[in-house]
Amino acid sequence: MRQIPLRLGFVERLPTWFRAPLHDRYLWAMLIIALFVNLGLFTFLILLSSQLPPLVPLHFDAAGQPDRIEPKDSVFSLPQIGLILIVVNIAIGTPFYRREPLAAYLLGGMSIAVQLLLWVAAISIVRVVIA
Repeated sequence: MRQIPLRLGFVERLPTWFRAPLHDRYLWAMLIIALFVNLGLFTFLILLSSQLPPLVPLHFDAAGQPDRIEPKDSVFSLPQIGLILIVVNIAIGTPFYRREPLAAYLLGGMSIAVQLLLWVAAISIVRVVIA
């Protein structure tokens, strides 16, 4: 009787160093939390974008004076930077996971921390502009 080879699924065709992180719940949880925080920041800025003036201060000097004023659409660079950081941390953390899972966890946790810092930056910019 002839044996029919089983077709490999998508996950089985991936390299072993990439397969292991796909089964880790903690990494997935960190990724999902970071993405939700980033999505919340996008939503927050979209809801407030109609209240922002045409020019918004995006950077302040040590004395608290604005030194970089740009159009209000530039506020959306904050969540874009956060999204890029999530992708970069996944790309860096995935190869490290097999030898050092703690490094991958650290990168995942830092993704969440940076998203929260971007929230603080967005709130402070909106507070200065709207208040």
